[in-house]
Amino acid sequence: MRVHAALPDSSPVTPGCVGMTQGGGDNSYAQNSKVQRKLTDSVLPLFFEAIRSMRLPESDEVFRIIDMGCSSGPNTVTNVEAIIEQVQARYREQGSKMPEVQVFFQDLPDNDFNTLFKYLSSETKNSRIAKALNYKAAAVAGSFCDCLFPKANINIALSTLALHWLSKIPDAVLDKQSPAYNCGQTDLHCARLATVQAFSEQAERELDSFLAARAYEVVSGGLVFLTFMIQQGDFYPYRLDPLVHAQDEVWNQLVAEGAVSEELRDAYNLPSYFRTLGEVKKQLEKYSSVFQVEKYEVIPQKYDRMLDGYSNLRQSARAQVLFTQGLCESLHESYFGKSTTDLFYTRLEEAYYDLFSGWKSGAVKPEQLSSLGMLVLTLRRITVC
Repeated sequence: MRVHAALPDSSPVTPGCVGMTQGGGDNSYAQNSKVQRKLTDSVLPLFFEAIRSMRLPESDEVFRIIDMGCSSGPNTVTNVEAIIEQVQARYREQGSKMPEVQVFFQDLPDNDFNTLFKYLSSETKNSRIAKALNYKAAAVAGSFCDCLFPKANINIALSTLALHWLSKIPDAVLDKQSPAYNCGQTDLHCARLATVQAFSEQAERELDSFLAARAYEVVSGGLVFLTFMIQQGDFYPYRLDPLVHAQDEVWNQLVAEGAVSEELRDAYNLPSYFRTLGEVKKQLEKYSSVFQVEKYEVIPQKYDRMLDGYSNLRQSARAQVLFTQGLCESLHESYFGKSTTDLFYTRLEEAYYDLFSGWKSGAVKPEQLSSLGMLVLTLRRITVC
């Protein structure tokens, strides 16, 4: 999964591309994506239901799977192998030989594919699983908003927790003369209507392009499995993850102290947008002649669960900082510089500690802070007669 930000190499600030924190170090995405793993594990059985009834290709064909926005951690490998096991079970049930399986791991060109493929190397447990499942792996560099494969080529397309990230910040949001210019904050929590509208329109274009590309690539009877974050409330005012809002408050503190300039803060925007259910349904209706919706379920987010599994609130806060660093440290360093980014994460740990303390004491109810949920979608490509 890749994200875009505005880079301060000169004035005015111009957009640039930055991804998840690379490598396998303590702050890397690969080491700090356990939250995503738990979320995906909770919904994979919903996907398996559709596999049990999908049309299977003949044994002498190739079964192709793509994970879109795969990033660089082990989660993508776990996901596709779980799906392959379900497909294998189908072939065994009908007494047929499993065809060759080709798995494509897709992300933008700057993704850390090297770290990803280490999980498939001869030194890892995953490689032994891969050999047992007998699949061939390949990297695909490109945007999932574009067509990446020939027509009717993919049997299962998968994307987990990637579609709420945008490929770019809307141009109007970076234009100081535009009413959508997002001055005064780094997120949409307190943004004016014009700003939220610009993000909404960008997200609509990207989801439209994504579905159009999958409509072209996925075979008749093939499946598209999607999970991404959504808002369960109204379009405006925009309701945000309380943890992301805490980041905005820290940046504002650094501006007040003179550690970050107002101009730099104002030109930075988190490149994500949580669509409303209405916005998603609009796109699904547009493609209703192409995709049949097999599963449509919203999983509410339980923020107080972030305190589970830790002996104290300090550990919880530190774990959440590492999670944020895995997602955004490269983004922040490329924009604000390393020393400012280090200061930001030190302050962010204190902000998370204060936030979690409020939850623990009961002074603040986590469910009152956010209307976010995770949308689970299973789409079946309608058979073309």
